[in-house]
Amino acid sequence: MNAFRKLLLAPLVMGVVSPLAGHAQSLDMGSVNRYQDQQDIDRMRAIEAQMGQVTSVSQFSDVQPTDWAYQALSNLVTKYGCVAGYPNGTFKGKQAMTRYEAAALLNACLDRVTEMTEQVKRLLKEFEKELAVLKAKVDGLEAKTAELAATQFSTTTKLKGQSVFWLGTAKFDGANKGTSPVAQAGVGQAESAAFKSAVETNAYSVTPGGASYSATGTPNGSVTAFTKAATWTGGSGSSDIGVVGQPTASLTNYVGGNLAVTGLRSNPGAPAGGTGVTGTYGFLNNALPNGTVVTSDLMGVMANTISSTSGAKPSIGGFAIDKKDMQNLVALGNASRAVKGGGLIRYSSDVATAPYSTFANTAPGGFTNAGTFTNPLDLSIAEYGTLSPLQQQNPTVKAAARKFLKGLISGDVPIGEAVSFNYDVRLALDTSFTGKDLLRTRLRVGNFGQSTWFGNPYPSLGAEVAYEEGSGANSMGVDRVFYQFPIGSNFTVTAGPRVRQDDMLAVWPSQYPADTILDFFTYAGSPGTYTLNLGGGAGIWWADNGFSVSANYVAANAKNSDSSTGGIATDNSGGTGTVQLAYTATNWNLTAAYAYSQSGAYGYIPVGTNLAGNPFAGLSSFDVNSLAISGWWKPTKVSWIPSISAGWGSNSYSAKKASQIWGVETNAAGAKAQSQSWYVGMQWADALIKGNTFGTAVGQPTFVTGNDGFMGTDESTFAWEIWYKFQVTDNISVTPAFFTVTNPAGSGSNSAYGGVLKTTFLF
Repeated sequence: MNAFRKLLLAPLVMGVVSPLAGHAQSLDMGSVNRYQDQQDIDRMRAIEAQMGQVTSVSQFSDVQPTDWAYQALSNLVTKYGCVAGYPNGTFKGKQAMTRYEAAALLNACLDRVTEMTEQVKRLLKEFEKELAVLKAKVDGLEAKTAELAATQFSTTTKLKGQSVFWLGTAKFDGANKGTSPVAQAGVGQAESAAFKSAVETNAYSVTPGGASYSATGTPNGSVTAFTKAATWTGGSGSSDIGVVGQPTASLTNYVGGNLAVTGLRSNPGAPAGGTGVTGTYGFLNNALPNGTVVTSDLMGVMANTISSTSGAKPSIGGFAIDKKDMQNLVALGNASRAVKGGGLIRYSSDVATAPYSTFANTAPGGFTNAGTFTNPLDLSIAEYGTLSPLQQQNPTVKAAARKFLKGLISGDVPIGEAVSFNYDVRLALDTSFTGKDLLRTRLRVGNFGQSTWFGNPYPSLGAEVAYEEGSGANSMGVDRVFYQFPIGSNFTVTAGPRVRQDDMLAVWPSQYPADTILDFFTYAGSPGTYTLNLGGGAGIWWADNGFSVSANYVAANAKNSDSSTGGIATDNSGGTGTVQLAYTATNWNLTAAYAYSQSGAYGYIPVGTNLAGNPFAGLSSFDVNSLAISGWWKPTKVSWIPSISAGWGSNSYSAKKASQIWGVETNAAGAKAQSQSWYVGMQWADALIKGNTFGTAVGQPTFVTGNDGFMGTDESTFAWEIWYKFQVTDNISVTPAFFTVTNPAGSGSNSAYGGVLKTTFLF
C-alpha cells in the first residue's frame, strides 16, 4: 500500500467502516504496516475477488429500507461507488467482519479517492492563473483586515449616527389664533404666592370680606377675596369701603396695594355722540342713556382697546386683560350685587354713582361699597371684594369668579409663521462586552428651541426630531447613558443615570411611523402612559413565546441630591413608574400599559393641549394615573394592504394642594381632572417603488375632558398627517409631509396647518 493510501486510511476507517459494522473489531492503526507483506496482500485480494461491487443498495437482498444504516449505505453507493457485497448478493450487515474484509472495503474506496484526487489535480492545473489571482486578493484582504484591526476605534464599540435636516413652516388661523389657556400662568403663580404670604404673615390687617368680622369690634384678620383691594381707582382711599353695622368705621388701618384696573379710562365728560378717548384704552360709553344696565354683552361693545401711547396693555394685578376679561369681570360684579340683593350695574355720567353703586351689605363678614367709580371694572372688583365669605361661596358667584380668573390666565401668545431650517444630530456609541449585553452612550445636538416644532406655543405641533439642549442651540449633550444585560434566557435588566422609559420596555406597541413628523403620532396613542420620561432609572422585562411583562421606574430629577428639588423616590423626583403587558405574534401585537407619574409638572403629558400638560395652571403639583391600550397588525407579505397601528389612552390627575388667587379658590386639595387621546396610523411598505414608504395617521392629541379646578375643560382637538418617504440610497431618505391640527390650544376656534421637507442621513 503506497504512502498516500496510508495517510487516507485513518480518517476513512472512522468515517466508513464504523457506520457499516457496528460490531466490528477496532482497527489498530499502529499495525497497518503488517498488511504490506505479500501473504496478507494475497489474502486481501482473494476476499476482494469474492466481494463484488454494486451500483444500487437495492441489490443487497438482506438490506431493507427500514434498517438504521440504509441511508448511509445508499449514499456510499450513489456518491462514491465503493460498497461491495458477497457473491450471493448479500451484504451481511449484522455480521462481524474480519480485518481482511475491512481492508478490502477500504481499498475499494481508496481507489475512488485516488481517482478523485487526480481530477482535482487536473482542475488545479487548468485554473492555476485564476487561483493565483484569487490568492492575491485574499492576501490583500488579510493585510487590510490586519491594518483595520490595528487602527480601529474599539474592538467592542460601534458608532452609529443620524443627521436630520428639517425645512418647514406652520400657518395659523381662526378667531382665537395665538391664544393659550396657560399664557399668563406665571403671573397667576406669583399672585397665588403673594396672597399666601400675606395671609401667613398677616401683612394685611383687614381684608374686604374678612372672616374675622365683628359687628361691634374693629375688623381684623385676613383671608378670602381680592386681598390687595383696599383702594380702587375712582375712590378716595380706604374710607370708601365702610363696615357693615358701624357707620363711622372704615378700613383706614388697611395696608396694601391697589387692585385697580390700570391703563383704562372712561370718558364721562364727552357729550352724546362724541368720539370718546383716543390715544389710550378706554370706553366708548358717552352715548349711553343714563341708567343703562351694563352687561357682558354691552361691555363687548363698550370696551375700546385701541393702542395706548405708551404701548402698555390694560392690566389687573399684573395680568394683561382683553375684552373677554372685561366682560367676565362685569359678569362677576353683577353676580356679586345680585347675591347682596341689589340690582345690576347701571351706567350714569360717571359710570356708577348713587343709587347705582351703593348697597348696604348686611351679611355677616361683609362690607358695604360707598364709593364712586369711573369705570365698571373697578366697580365690579369692589362689589366682589365687599362680599362675605359665605356670599363668595354662592355657586353663581364662585363660577363667575373662576371664569374670570381662567380668562386672566389665558391670553395671547406670540406665534411665528416663517419658514425655518433646523437640524438634529444623534451619535450613538453601542458597546458590547459579551455579545449579549449593551452599553449605550448617545450624544445629541439640535437647534429647534426657537421654532414652532419645539412645541411653542402648542405642544401638539411638536416634532419628534425637535431637540435643543438647555444650554442653547448647537450645544451637544448626553442624551442616553445606560447598560442592558440578560439574566438567563428570558429576563433583561436595564439601568442607567440617563435612561428613557421606552428603553426599558420589552416591546413598542406600534408599527407607525416608519418616518416621524408630528411627535404625537410616535406615542402609541397615549402620551400620558408612554411619557418617555428621561432621567435616572432601572427596569426589568421578561419575554417568552411572544408574551412579555415589563416594569421600570425613571426619576427625571434623579441627579439632584437635595430632596426639595429632586432625588430618587422623593416628593420632587419627577418619577414615572410603568408596567406593561404584551403579546406579539408574527404579524400582530396587543399591549396594555399603566403608568404613575409622580409630582407632575408641565410636560408629564408631553403632547396635547396646553391644559392637558397642566390642568391646574401650575398652581398645584399633581399626580397622574394613566392607562393605555395599543396594538398593531401588518400583512404577512408586502401588498396594497397597509400595516395598521392604533392606540387609546386615558389619564386621571389629582391636585396635591389647594391654591388661591386674590383669595378666590382656584383648585381645592385633591381636585380631579381627566384627559384622553387616541390615534390610528397606516403605512404602506414599498409604495409605488421598492424601498419607499407611504403613511398617514389621524387622532386626537391629549385633551382635558373633566376638571374640578377653575381652568375647566378643553374643546376637543384633532390632528392629521400624511407623508411619503423616498429612499434615495441605503443611507439617505427624503420625506415631504403635510399636517393639520384643529384647535391646538384647546380653547376655541383656531387651527394650524403646514408642510415639511425632511431629509435623513444615516451613517
